[in-house]
Amino acid sequence: MLPPPTEATIQALTRIPNAQYLITTAYGDVRDGRIIDRVQQCGTVPPMLLVAMEKGHVLSPLIRDSRTFSLSLLDPNERLLQRVFGPDRRIGDDPFLTHPFTKGVLGAPIVTRAVAWFDCEVVRHLDMETNYELYIGVVHAAGLGTPPVQRLNAALTMTRNGETRAPRARALLDRSGSAESPVERTRSKPSVIVPSKTTPAKKPVARSKA
Repeated sequence: MLPPPTEATIQALTRIPNAQYLITTAYGDVRDGRIIDRVQQCGTVPPMLLVAMEKGHVLSPLIRDSRTFSLSLLDPNERLLQRVFGPDRRIGDDPFLTHPFTKGVLGAPIVTRAVAWFDCEVVRHLDMETNYELYIGVVHAAGLGTPPVQRLNAALTMTRNGETRAPRARALLDRSGSAESPVERTRSKPSVIVPSKTTPAKKPVARSKA
């Protein structure tokens, strides 16, 4: 028995480049999928992919019986598929009822909302003395998908030359002289006419009696 990995070994393993993939399969009327992050190209003639998947998932017997699986390379900003096929999904629910997909050559559902997709046939299954099992699949079909639309970043704006710049600060309007609501408006007082001091008031002219 090997000793458990040290902290330095775990930190070194995390530096190995990886990405998120959606692996799916179907057998009979049952279909399912899960998100994994350990996929490696292991051949070009013919093209082959090696998948390391954690043991104990319901997807394992489906791949064993159908001898097929498909992989979809997910976009880093993908959120919908992470919710649909993430760990919070209840086992037994069919995630493909609310998400579009196409059927592969061997019958596995292929989710094309991704950077790329691969339709594979299992040619080797290795049960290693670890918490992971290995699947080697030969690629029968592949293609580029349709990743989700990128959202604009509120902090940076892309210029025409491809450079990023901070958005311009908007000038603040001086609203100190204007009332914010009709309730805060002061009621207008009746105007009072004050006689000017420069013009003396006229005295009434006394009429003579006949």
